[in-house]
Amino acid sequence: MGRVLPAFNLIIFVLLIIQPWGGKAAAQSPEAHSWTTGLPLGQQLFGATGPHASAEVLHVTFASNVVVPSMPTSRLRDLAPESGRPRIEQLLATTTLFNGKLATEAEVAHSQTGATWLTPSMLGNARTDTSARMFRIGLTGSEGSLRYGFTFRHAGQGFLLVPDRASREVWGEWKTGWVTFRKAVGQTWNNVEGESTQSRLEQTYGRVGLLLNMPSWPELSVTYARSSLNSMLDPIGVAPQRSSHHTIEGAVFIHRPNWDLRLASSYILASDLLRSDADTNVRAQTLSAILRPINTLVITSAFTYRQEFRSWSGGRIENPVASLAVSYEQTPRLLFSTVGNYGSSRSSDGFIHNETFRWRGIMDWAMYTSSEWVTKIALEAGYNRSSTRASGSNDLEDISGLVRFGIMAR
Repeated sequence: MGRVLPAFNLIIFVLLIIQPWGGKAAAQSPEAHSWTTGLPLGQQLFGATGPHASAEVLHVTFASNVVVPSMPTSRLRDLAPESGRPRIEQLLATTTLFNGKLATEAEVAHSQTGATWLTPSMLGNARTDTSARMFRIGLTGSEGSLRYGFTFRHAGQGFLLVPDRASREVWGEWKTGWVTFRKAVGQTWNNVEGESTQSRLEQTYGRVGLLLNMPSWPELSVTYARSSLNSMLDPIGVAPQRSSHHTIEGAVFIHRPNWDLRLASSYILASDLLRSDADTNVRAQTLSAILRPINTLVITSAFTYRQEFRSWSGGRIENPVASLAVSYEQTPRLLFSTVGNYGSSRSSDGFIHNETFRWRGIMDWAMYTSSEWVTKIALEAGYNRSSTRASGSNDLEDISGLVRFGIMAR
């Protein structure tokens, strides 16, 4: 069996090499390419004949792309120009087997910042920084009422999106009628390069959930999760960590054509295993709603109230958080949007009393459009304020604005 699998992989690789990619390439920009090949395994690999010989059992797609992701920041003045933003090179491969019953996906990506992304290709330097790479692979399968899957992701310290973190998870889902049962186990860790001067935190978790979704009834769900956090590397001067968490959450979700409403309540019991009497109880309630009074207007709001009780100190910390977002499309060429959020943290002993407020408004206007070009102008304004009332210091306030002008090909 150990020799059969390598031989099978070699046959697949040879068939992909001889496939005429040029004829299948999509009409995309030079920085985005895709290739697709469908292989009827029964006929091409094993020489089968009959009425089902031409059924497509294996379908493989390759895609490469270079993206310039937007970097979220609370200060508009910290935004970099488009030409100076980091770039990500992606290579994605997807495979579908057995008429869609089994699908796999693999991705390799590399972050490049500033002028460094030009250096390897222009100067012929093949050296790359492995800490800026990301590798991801996933598998999803289905058989009747059962769905299952596996995911693995590994990103270095220099990767742009979710850096210095690795994760792996195995999950399963069983659905019959209006009842869905879900189960997942996984593990996450940081310091993926294993640097001895930095600590590594490893978290192992398991989740089980029950979902009831009857037609015209609210959707009900109950979820229980258990996780443990351990420090695998403890450099000199860094205190070790070891804790466990138990979480149970109940939620009600209502969907209607013009609005959505979700109410969730959760309870968390956290225990510090290095201090047996250091237990923390957390209760949280969340209310979120999405309103769509007309097709061009969307209003999203959320409110969360979190209470943390520390048995080892007798203290209580309260964290209310509220957010509101509005998006309005007056015409296909004119878009208005605004988002704001407020949060505070206050302890019963008075040592913690923090407040934060953030707001941003955007107007996006396509001044001129033609069959070849689109001329756009965008106006952005932002306001940020954070204060520490307990000490009266470290208060920050920022007001900023930004004007974007661009000419893009259609």
